[in-house]
Amino acid sequence: MTTYLVRRILAFVPLVWAIATITFFLMHAVPGGPFDREKPLPPQVMANLERKYNLDKPILVQYGLFLRGLATGDLGQSFSQNRPVTTIIRERLPKSVQLGLCAFSFALVGGLALGVTAAVRQNSAVDYFSVVLATIGASVPNFVLAVFLVLLFSLQLGWFDVLGWEFGNYRKMVLPIVSLGMLPLALIARVTRASMLEVLNQDYIRTARAKGLTEFRVVMRHAVRNALIPVLTIAGPILAGLLTGSFIIERFYAIGGVGTAFVDAVQLRDYGMIMGTTLLFAVAIAVMNLVVDISYAIVDPRIRY
Repeated sequence: MTTYLVRRILAFVPLVWAIATITFFLMHAVPGGPFDREKPLPPQVMANLERKYNLDKPILVQYGLFLRGLATGDLGQSFSQNRPVTTIIRERLPKSVQLGLCAFSFALVGGLALGVTAAVRQNSAVDYFSVVLATIGASVPNFVLAVFLVLLFSLQLGWFDVLGWEFGNYRKMVLPIVSLGMLPLALIARVTRASMLEVLNQDYIRTARAKGLTEFRVVMRHAVRNALIPVLTIAGPILAGLLTGSFIIERFYAIGGVGTAFVDAVQLRDYGMIMGTTLLFAVAIAVMNLVVDISYAIVDPRIRY
């Protein structure tokens, strides 16, 4: 296991380099620049800005400076805010992490409950309800769901607030969590149901029932644990995506997390902010994939590395 972990961690280095390189050259290949405006800036002002951010240097020199900063943990400067990218991410990341963890908990608990219940009571009213709910959740985009939630629960009933995020204040938390977590909940429910149906038909489940174990113990101790591997496979990338921020939901509810910063950076062609947030997303997904691989051995002791 130790050798496997060391090998996977060392693989992060070429992964980050490849993503940084691709992002860097794609950003500079797009026509225009970060200081292009509808009303052009005076040539002297433009020259000073390009000199300040090293944009007047050859592309390979800029690339070398970017890699040197990346090696020391410096993601560069935000052109639009004139602040270090790491500082902006450090300020905005807590809101995205809080929202992501809450949405993931909602999706995981709800998805597992729906999937397990639907599989145990196959072809019953509960099963049909779970399948319909999961299908709707997977089919309706989160920004469309957010509009309906706001219209019903905020404007009509007045139960929740619309704008902002305050951890611990349920009025500001419920709508963003449900809007962001419904699609992952539907995916987890569908995968859990399919995996549980397959496990419940295995010989060892019939043997456990023949020994006289209660149905609850058979399901929870023997079936659910063995059905979790497919769920873990999708749960890792889902968690990484939720933790690093949802572009649309954060923007819709004016939460001000990393996702909002990324959208603003794209609109303003803020090279430093775009590359910094892209690398953050990539590292988060890589780390969560590693956590998922390790979790396989915990859930199923037969798996070895």
